[in-house]
Amino acid sequence: MRGPVTLALTLPLVLAPAIAGANGDPVGGPPTVFERFVLSACTPCVRETHAIASLPIAPMALPGFPRTAASAAARPGEIAIDVQHAYQPGRPDWRSLALRVTLLVPSGVGGDLFRLGSGLLDGTDVRPLAQAVGDMARLSAQAPADARVDSVDMDFHGGTVRIGVVRIRGDAVGYVQTGDLPILLQRAVWEVPTTLYVPVKDLPAVAAALGQAAARIEQLRAN
Repeated sequence: MRGPVTLALTLPLVLAPAIAGANGDPVGGPPTVFERFVLSACTPCVRETHAIASLPIAPMALPGFPRTAASAAARPGEIAIDVQHAYQPGRPDWRSLALRVTLLVPSGVGGDLFRLGSGLLDGTDVRPLAQAVGDMARLSAQAPADARVDSVDMDFHGGTVRIGVVRIRGDAVGYVQTGDLPILLQRAVWEVPTTLYVPVKDLPAVAAALGQAAARIEQLRAN
């Protein structure tokens, strides 16, 4: 069986200027500028959460997919999208902004939701993410299946968030993942436990919510 074809939209990494070693070289640490800012460049620090959207995800059947994916897709879920704003009091220009994506699934106890995973993406990358998700939704709805290709995976990844569409033997589904990107990208989509599957028809709603988050980030940055 041929391996998946992956079309990835990537952005260059931006290093926080305040994080450097003794010789001036950047040191390792969290994958987002926002996290590095909060940990090492913002004290005292104020953190604000701006709720953007909570998107319910209906269960679906994926008969042609591996069993792990079909089982995960058969449960309902929810995607919570918010904007994180960190800044130092008295220094309005000393701030950092990020998107937070939280994946929720029913816990089975009283109908409460359990946090499956949570990821961050730096604010400068949110508008490109919204555009990419909209583009993937349109491509998935328009492009016919190619019988010569066993599977196709389109994705956008950055920070600790990955959103994409995977097609297997003609059936396509969207997905949202959170976690350490080097690990996520080394595995098949269905091998990642922190994955929520999204019907392709619902991806435009995800793109719209991400666009709202980008607009809020731009508004906060302008104030």
